[in-house]
Amino acid sequence: MRRSKRKLRAAVIATASAALLAGTVALAPGASAVTPVSASANYDCGNLGSSPADFIATQNGTDATITVELPLLNVPLYVPAFSVPSTLVLHDINTGDSTTFTGDVNPSMLPGEPLDLGWLQGTVTPGSTLDTIEGGLSTLTFVMYGVTFTCHATRFLLPGSFQF
Repeated sequence: MRRSKRKLRAAVIATASAALLAGTVALAPGASAVTPVSASANYDCGNLGSSPADFIATQNGTDATITVELPLLNVPLYVPAFSVPSTLVLHDINTGDSTTFTGDVNPSMLPGEPLDLGWLQGTVTPGSTLDTIEGGLSTLTFVMYGVTFTCHATRFLLPGSFQF
């Protein structure tokens, strides 16, 4: 009888431990998957011209990064790394709330290379659906050579909104 009680006690402890561990894992913040991972939208950058902006998004809980490249805008002069502070504003298509992504982690760029703003960081609300809004509301702003440039989205993201 004694061995049965030990086995029963061990089984109860193992079951309780497994349940506690499962509950802890379920509550732990983890990496979330943003979809789609990449998208693009056209931007009008005034005197600089127009270009698609190619975005690649990643998410870890409420932290998100979006890398930004403007492949049709070539830099005229050498651009040192970490020298182009940038801001991207996207909007939740369900609530209208804006989310801002900022950063200055661009790579160095040689004359003639496409403008690569590097990755921008922001805080997202899980479940948000972020996109550009036409009509000048969604902006991409950056400072290069001491001059501030503002680009306005001219279409929504393709293939679709980022869902965080």
